[in-house]
Amino acid sequence: MAKYLSGELSSSRFCNMSASTKDQLVADLSFKAKVLMWGGLVFGTIAIGILGYSVARNWTKYKDWRSQRRTQQQNNSTRIGSESLNDEILGEGAEEIPDGELCVVCLMRRRRSAFVHCGHLVCCQRCALSAEREIAPKCPLCRQTIQSSVRIYDS
Repeated sequence: MAKYLSGELSSSRFCNMSASTKDQLVADLSFKAKVLMWGGLVFGTIAIGILGYSVARNWTKYKDWRSQRRTQQQNNSTRIGSESLNDEILGEGAEEIPDGELCVVCLMRRRRSAFVHCGHLVCCQRCALSAEREIAPKCPLCRQTIQSSVRIYDS
């Protein structure tokens, strides 16, 4: 221990961990640091580019979806308004509806809508539209997933 403190062992291989000089180690470390920095910069730039592309693509998809949904809601509200007007004109609310033709959800109006995929005719137009707007729309009769509903006209 006394030899180490006096500096006699400082030049021996015991204290050195490599055969390189201090200047070579500093140069090697600075080169590796620059390689890591530039590599990180390149990969970071690529990652930001990919994220920007995906955000832009999803934003346009969202805007298209939102405009389609607005037009669909406008069409549905127009369709419901015309249907309720037609029902009032025909005086459907005043006549007696047989139990076999009542909507299974509200039990007030005549069955008018068939669900696309299962084909069941069990709901009035209002209840069918409210069933379609649910998070996971299902047929009230068979609980199968539905895509949309179709208005059925009596002959």
